[in-house]
Amino acid sequence: MTFRNQAPPLKLQGNFKFTPPQILTMPNGCKLLVVSQGDVDVCRVDLLFNAGSRYQNQKLVANGTFSLMSEGTAKHTSQQISEHFDYWGSFTGFGADKDYAKATAYSLTKHLDPTLDMMHEIVTCPLYPVDELNEWKRRRKQSLAVELEKASTKSRIGFFNALYGEEHPYGAFAIPSDFELIEQNSLMHYHKQFVGSKNCTIVLSGRVSDAHIAKVQSVFGSDSWGDAGQSNGNQIAEHQGNEQSVFIEKVDALQSSIRVGRKLFTRSHPDYPDLAVVSTILGGYFGSRLMKNIREDKGYTYGIGSYFLTFKDSGALVISTEVGEQFTQQTLHEITKEIKLLQNEPVGQDELLRVQSYLMGEALRSVNGPFAIADNVLSLFYFNNLDFEFYNNMVNSIKSITPNRIMEIANKWLQVDDLVRCVVAKSNPF
Repeated sequence: MTFRNQAPPLKLQGNFKFTPPQILTMPNGCKLLVVSQGDVDVCRVDLLFNAGSRYQNQKLVANGTFSLMSEGTAKHTSQQISEHFDYWGSFTGFGADKDYAKATAYSLTKHLDPTLDMMHEIVTCPLYPVDELNEWKRRRKQSLAVELEKASTKSRIGFFNALYGEEHPYGAFAIPSDFELIEQNSLMHYHKQFVGSKNCTIVLSGRVSDAHIAKVQSVFGSDSWGDAGQSNGNQIAEHQGNEQSVFIEKVDALQSSIRVGRKLFTRSHPDYPDLAVVSTILGGYFGSRLMKNIREDKGYTYGIGSYFLTFKDSGALVISTEVGEQFTQQTLHEITKEIKLLQNEPVGQDELLRVQSYLMGEALRSVNGPFAIADNVLSLFYFNNLDFEFYNNMVNSIKSITPNRIMEIANKWLQVDDLVRCVVAKSNPF
């Protein structure tokens, strides 16, 4: 009989082994990474470019170049492109983040050929029609104006401005008026600079055969395409910020939005796996210390969490929450209190086992299916230069970390004096 008033015993999951993809170098020098798994006849193609917003000289150009890529080519209009993918049961996504840009297509494996042909056309010869550009600018400008009124958005921008500086690619954010400066020539020029076979890595995932791999090689790997050269990354000057407490007034705020954290390092740093465990204990899952204290015990918020945000050349630990304004100072105090407890008191074995079990479950979930594995492959390309031992090392750290090591990491990287606090509220809590 199952006793539902008793939780099942915790135990660490079995062995975890991240299987690297098949790596092929195509005739034009473009790398093709293949994750051939799954029992459903679907697949996904990701084209990844070193073309994120860090390379742009004008805000929104990287995002616009990729967001509008499928809105018209030399041969097909936006409507024709959309109808083509609808007919073959495919769908696509295009976008850019701080470091990279990506073009993605999902397809039934039996219809991969027409999907790839149209993707090649979109990626190699977009026209960026003026009508489509103007409509995109109008919609996005309005959406951004609404977003910038939110306290959570203001605190996020203020936090990263303080961490990296407003001119730093990782701390820079667009404002609505930036859309007015985007022109068709800007997008065409950015595309010419950064979209090409010499600056592209392709990941093919799903239930794919040798014939599907050969098709990708034929479409994207036989000849050089695009004028873009290799983009290995530009150097980013360090921002020496000294503003530890940032207050942004919002007179009509119903809640205070809080961001607390600090600039750290990339995922290739040797302390990253252990710090990820410490962050999980602090606020990385629903049973975390911050949730128990500030949500369950104090009732200050519906939710609070900590997470490690990683870029190609940096990283940041972020604690975020929204609380009633009358609880702002108390919440900041309790965050500091929980950090100091991690620094000075060993984590109990029961709590450590619970966190280890949770993280092992997340690790297993992250390799459940070909698309999830492909996401991890892309993530490794993003941040670790394709070090496929990263996830195996991460799991080993989860299993072997000790209470003393947790205190050591907390004291090394979570010193309270190093933390940046950004609050958006009616009144200044500092």
